[in-house]
Amino acid sequence: MTLKSFPRIHCQTRVRSCKEIGDGVFELSLNRHLPVPFQVPSPAGSNAGKYISKIPVPSPGQFFMLKASISGVLLARPVSVYYCDGASIRFLILKKGRGTGELCALKKGDPVDVTGPSGNGFILPDKIIPGNFNLPEEDEKYFNESKLEAVANASGLLASASALLKLLRSRDIHFLRVALVGGGIGIAPVSFFASRFPEKCFDLFACFRSAPYGMEFAAPRAENIFITTEDGSAGVKGMLPDVFNPSKYDVVYACGPVPMLKYIKASCAGLPVVAFLSLEQHMACGAGACLGCSIPTLSGNRRCCVDGPVFNAAEVCL
Repeated sequence: MTLKSFPRIHCQTRVRSCKEIGDGVFELSLNRHLPVPFQVPSPAGSNAGKYISKIPVPSPGQFFMLKASISGVLLARPVSVYYCDGASIRFLILKKGRGTGELCALKKGDPVDVTGPSGNGFILPDKIIPGNFNLPEEDEKYFNESKLEAVANASGLLASASALLKLLRSRDIHFLRVALVGGGIGIAPVSFFASRFPEKCFDLFACFRSAPYGMEFAAPRAENIFITTEDGSAGVKGMLPDVFNPSKYDVVYACGPVPMLKYIKASCAGLPVVAFLSLEQHMACGAGACLGCSIPTLSGNRRCCVDGPVFNAAEVCL
């Protein structure tokens, strides 16, 4: 399910700040305002494209290709968006190799090459669930009749509970049971997605090796928060299976290491649960040309950078 097209730009912007927020994890904040306006390519057959002066607002789950403008590496690195407001766009970066090391060493005012936003993103559950609830006309009629009865008679509410729940879940995000799951650096796109939900209508699962990070935007909005750490330094000592029960949810969204995503896919299989996984793959071009980030699916190989990074868990072969 690819979202609407976004103006994909390739430009240079400046660093607002770069700070370490966890063990080897850095928060990089970039200016959205561009020093030089970028001309968006025009559709075929039309006049010259328009100019934009700010990095476009991405959809949660999308990513940018980032590279320090003064760099010793050839390829940019794909990084999911952690937060975006009118002035800045922020990323969480795990320092692993030379490319991410350069990004984590940036200082305020340093130039950065930015390409994106790329890929598809997470889709809010009210855009997904209605197609999974095929309500017959008698359910609709029964629901409307029982609503009137319930006003005067509490037993009427109990009698109509099943039809009521089905209808409310198909019409209102507040009545959907939603789980957002972030593992390690995968907490970044999950946190950004949380900003699109009304408050107190989802549960947040955050899993780390040690001390938690990257939860400041998502945690205040969650109804329930479940934290696991492998070393027991915070929350429950253990991993996601120690706190997660997929049967309690209608929709699950997750980003994290492959073993965690495999567990989510397996545990949701056979249940009336729709699960979406944001996959972390090595990318070279980030534009679908090199095929280096291809993954197997039931529909054949798909490119993570343009067909993903968000996929229906039932479709991917992990």
